[in-house]
Amino acid sequence: MTKSIPFIARKPLTWRPLTRLPAALPLSLLITGICGIPQASAQQSGFLEEVTVTAQRRAERSADVPISITTLGADLLGKGDVQQLSDIMKLTPGLRFDNQGSLAQPTIRGVGTAVAVSGGGSNVGIYTDGFLSPNPFFVDSELLNVESVQVLKGPQGTLFGRNSTGGAILVTTSEPSSEVRAETEFSYGSYDTKSAKAYATGGPSESLAFDVAAQIRQSDNFVDNITTGRDDAAAYDNWMLRLGMRWDITDRTSAILRYTHTDNDDRTAVTPNGFEEGGRVYSSSLLWGASVATEPDEVSVDFQPEFFAESDVYQLTLKHQLDGATLTSYTQYRRERTKNEMDFDFSSATFFHYKYDVNSDIFTQEFLLASDSDSALQWTTGLFLFMDDNEFVNNQGDQGTGFIINGGSGTDSRSIAAFGDATYELTDNLFLTGGLRVSYDTTQDAYLTVAADGMGGITQQDVDDISDTNVSPRVVLRYTPTDSSSVYASYTKGFKSGLLNVGGTSTQGIEVDPEEINAYELGYKYASADLTFDIAAFYYDYQDLQVATYDGPRSLIENAADSSVYGLDAQLRVALTDALSINVGGAYVKAEYDKFDRSQAWEQCLSFTGCNGAPYGIFVPGYIEADGYQMQRSPEFTANLGVLYSTMLGGGALDLSTTLYYTSDFYFDSSEQFGQDAYELLSARVQWTAPSERYSVALFGDNLTDSEYRSQVLPQQLGAMSMWGAPLTVGVSLNVKFE
Repeated sequence: MTKSIPFIARKPLTWRPLTRLPAALPLSLLITGICGIPQASAQQSGFLEEVTVTAQRRAERSADVPISITTLGADLLGKGDVQQLSDIMKLTPGLRFDNQGSLAQPTIRGVGTAVAVSGGGSNVGIYTDGFLSPNPFFVDSELLNVESVQVLKGPQGTLFGRNSTGGAILVTTSEPSSEVRAETEFSYGSYDTKSAKAYATGGPSESLAFDVAAQIRQSDNFVDNITTGRDDAAAYDNWMLRLGMRWDITDRTSAILRYTHTDNDDRTAVTPNGFEEGGRVYSSSLLWGASVATEPDEVSVDFQPEFFAESDVYQLTLKHQLDGATLTSYTQYRRERTKNEMDFDFSSATFFHYKYDVNSDIFTQEFLLASDSDSALQWTTGLFLFMDDNEFVNNQGDQGTGFIINGGSGTDSRSIAAFGDATYELTDNLFLTGGLRVSYDTTQDAYLTVAADGMGGITQQDVDDISDTNVSPRVVLRYTPTDSSSVYASYTKGFKSGLLNVGGTSTQGIEVDPEEINAYELGYKYASADLTFDIAAFYYDYQDLQVATYDGPRSLIENAADSSVYGLDAQLRVALTDALSINVGGAYVKAEYDKFDRSQAWEQCLSFTGCNGAPYGIFVPGYIEADGYQMQRSPEFTANLGVLYSTMLGGGALDLSTTLYYTSDFYFDSSEQFGQDAYELLSARVQWTAPSERYSVALFGDNLTDSEYRSQVLPQQLGAMSMWGAPLTVGVSLNVKFE
């Protein structure tokens, strides 16, 4: 393999089996080895609870939908101790939920992104109650009063549109009910972690109802700053408030109005340490006499990094029942603001601090018309409008000592799309689906600012508008040999919108073409009262990948690669007895770059005379051919195993559950320099519910094997920054219901 920088080599990763698992086996045996206690009646609300699926923009059974889906109901989310959206990774084969700084970047079956610029967006669409949540700063939200989560795997370009090349995640929350009820939950755990949730709903009549939900989470977290002596370097104090109103205006027309406020003071993703491998620490600061921490629970920075995020979201859903169809309108406005301050050199050195603000105002409007008759033809059609005014303010204003001066940027993104999808029953058990979406995207009024003299003077540069038209088809053939099973073959297409090079300190303004993906899938589904089984084989032709590189002080986005992705994923949920059920899933994903001539790699300049203009100690970016390399954040194998045992104790219900998640090794970059070895995460929960079902208490633990693993690695000119996942944690909770 020819490489333009010969001294840069791929770093092989180490495959590691579950060598640390035996330490946690006593807890697992506790869950499965107490069968002598009298059994409870069947509780199939756990792993086998029925979840209404809306993957085809209509309410259906998962078994009838020709898409690979992982469905997670409220009971399964609770038994799996899922607190926020990223936690669903341990229950979903083929899904990774990583971060780049404070930006959440999910990857499904190897399809994700590491691009972080104005208007960049994700490759996985996130929807809550039918509304798109496009801002990666606010994707990894707390799951407050959630009824279900659906993970759709594979491109969803026809029904969900732009930036869903990897798939989509659909979150459904409770609607306001006229029946008065309330619920509260309090928990306390390791590192002084405190959480409180509350939900209440009710109304004066059956046609008018209100609800309110609130949550607060606080923690010192597990990271110590060995330079300042603080033991709360990655502390967080996050809270959320949601208000809702449902009004049945007539027998045919209803409205749901929602308001959500989010306020996060969270240092978790802005406290990196240094990447170490083989005794080498990737840091320039060491050459200048500074200290750099490398242990998972330590950082060594000279000031306190900060991340603040605040959002106000207004959503209105209107539904009107026509004869044979339902018309739905989704109207949304999002005002989102973030402030970031990081120690860019991640060391005790008192320079290279970095701060930036990201401001976003988003408006979306969708009209959806779906048939609801029993005819042989079922159809859905709609219009979608998207507007995003995004501003990236980079180190402007009063900087203070140590803050570097850069520029800023802004983009106004617009998208309008029309789509239709129809399924026709050819025979009693053979169905043909065809769909098409036509999208027109523009990026306009873009600008960037750069330092004129390096000391704060800024110059604004206008950037030409860009526009793209995309056509995303979908064709599916589904056969149902029995009422409980189906086989399907599908072709779908997705795209990620084009963008402009106006992020960071870029001075280019060069247009970046859209990504496109053509996906082929063959799947089988089976569902009965006590068993569900899904399996799917897939192949993706992935073109014009958008990748981030650095050229000196400038960040550049370019179309640099074509890739192929193929694999197999499966999931099984079964009630072995009335008291014992299991949930098991696995995914094999082979994701490689077919053609990648300019994959960026890094090497430190150790010449006192400099390297290509870079001073001594700085890490210099270069390019290698990455043909055949593993796509970033794409482990070949992921798996999960859950066990739930329910019995009676003291007249109440005792639920014991455990979840094991495993991932093989993977890389955070495209040049296979910065990787993560295989690791496992084991969690468990023991919950007792009183005979009245009004209150319950629980003991829970996460990462019981105390695995050490990185959650992200960010290479740049001053070295490579690492973020680490949480170590072993335990806690207790109390839940009280009022009716």
